[in-house]
Order: sequence, then structure tokens, then C-alpha cells
Amino acid sequence: MSTGVLINARAGAARSDPGFVERVTALLPPGHVRATWSHEEIGPALDAFRKLELDVLALVGGDGTVGGTLTQLLERWPAQTRPAVALVPGGTVNTIAKALGGGAEPEAYLRRLLSTGAREESRRPLVRVRGEDGEVRSGMILALGAAVRWLEMYYGDSAMGVRGAASVVGRVLASMSVGGELARRVFAPVPVSVEVDDTRLDLERFTLLGASSVRDVGLGFRPFHSAGNQPDRFHFLASDAGAARLALELPAFRLGLDPPRSCLQHYSARRVSLGFPEPQPWSIDADLHAPSRTLEVEASEPLRFVLLP
Repeated sequence: MSTGVLINARAGAARSDPGFVERVTALLPPGHVRATWSHEEIGPALDAFRKLELDVLALVGGDGTVGGTLTQLLERWPAQTRPAVALVPGGTVNTIAKALGGGAEPEAYLRRLLSTGAREESRRPLVRVRGEDGEVRSGMILALGAAVRWLEMYYGDSAMGVRGAASVVGRVLASMSVGGELARRVFAPVPVSVEVDDTRLDLERFTLLGASSVRDVGLGFRPFHSAGNQPDRFHFLASDAGAARLALELPAFRLGLDPPRSCLQHYSARRVSLGFPEPQPWSIDADLHAPSRTLEVEASEPLRFVLLP
């Protein structure tokens, strides 16, 4: 099989290891490895790869690499010749790659990818989001409410990576256990109107909203238990529960279970419309975006993702 490797040169794997790109380049034929330093370089790199008639395109980078690259892949590469995608964990945070089986170090993962014959694949869509500014952003995990406030804390005052993320979770959990001010602020309710596939939900306020094409959203939490079940749908969840109620279900979230009388509402959706009286910040694949009063969320056409054993 013909494989191409697109490396985000600003991601951790390449930035911290000056010889990484050179070693990967030595593994493949000429022209099959490209490193990009900016978003503007992604499109031309994909156009060059198209001429090679690839079977697999491996993306090396963190969560921020996924949506921006795959959005352009959908736009530039016809579906009938589009390669399968392998997500290689090469960033500071690699939630999406790990959710699809990429748990190894990036170079070891690539060597295994190149040496493996038959590969299991999973067809699933991107989550495409349009804010009131009209711009479309795509990725695998959309988050609003408590999840965005957690990200703001993570980016604002913690060390990056898994250790920093776990530290923020620990602080929030400690506050949740005593009904503290931090937990009340993170889980503050917000007015909302929600339509899922043209059906209006009986939900007037939310503390947590999310949509995902992968089950695992990091640190072992798997609330999106139906993600990946259908190639043309994502898993959407919503809750108006406070910190104390959500804390009771954390063990179920880690096990990917949907307990009876859960405080989360779950939907398998093609399209979701969200409206807010005041602009709300939101995140796609852990990238924070400007507040918006409306968000239109839809499933893209499915992509094929490589799942290594």
C-alpha cells in the first residue's frame, strides 16, 4: 500500500526531536513525507499527495492538527480516490489519535503502520460547526459549557500535556466534592435552545453540551458511547445538571456507560442547532473559538480511519 505522511512541524514530536522528520523521510519513497509549518501549507501538501494516489495518509500532530487538515482533505480530495487516514500522536495532547488506537510513540506508530498488511478501518464523520460569523470549523470533538471553562483553566494556569490536564481535573473534582465556588463557576447554567435533526429538545438551560465522532475525550472519560456506530452521525449529549449530580456519574463516564436516569441526554444526530441569548465560547478539538449566539452543527461525509491492532 502507498502511504504518505504529513507532519505538523510545530507539534511536539518534530519540535522536540530535530531528527524526527529526517528519520521518517528515510522510511518512505521520495515525496511521500511532507512537513508543514503553517495552515496555509496544508492545502498544497495535500495537492502534491493526490498525485501519488495514496492508500493511506498519516497525520502527525496533536488534536489541533486533526480538524484543520481533514477539513481541507474533504474539500480537495474526491471521495472516490480519498485515502484512509491514520492519526499519529505527535502533539502535546493526542486525545483523538489515542481514541482511534494511536497510543504508541509517533515513530514507533509509523513503523508499525508501514509494516502492517491488512488494516481495520472505521468510517465516521467530522463534526462541522458554523458560528454566527459564517465561518465553518471542523473536527472530532465539540464542547460547550463546563468543558470550555475547564479548557480555559487548562490553557490559563497549568502545565501543558496530560499532567496539566489531570491537575485541572483534580482541582475541579475537589471543589465538586465540597460544593465549592470553583465547581459552581465551572458548572454555571446557561440559557439555550436546542434542535436535534429538526426536533426541539425540552431543555431550557445547560451546564454541558458536546458532540463527538470519537468515544474517548481524554483522561479515560468516554461519555460519547455511540460515537462511531454510524458513519453519517455523531453523538450529541446535553445536560442541565449541576456539579454534584454530574459527579455521581463520573464512574459511568469513564466506563462509557449510559446509566438509568442519567443526567445526560444522548442523541445520535446528523444535525444540531444551538441558540443562546448571549454569545457563548465553544471549542472544537480543544481549540477555543470566539463566543457566538448561534451554532449550526452537522456531520460531514464520512472519512475512513485506520485502526491499528
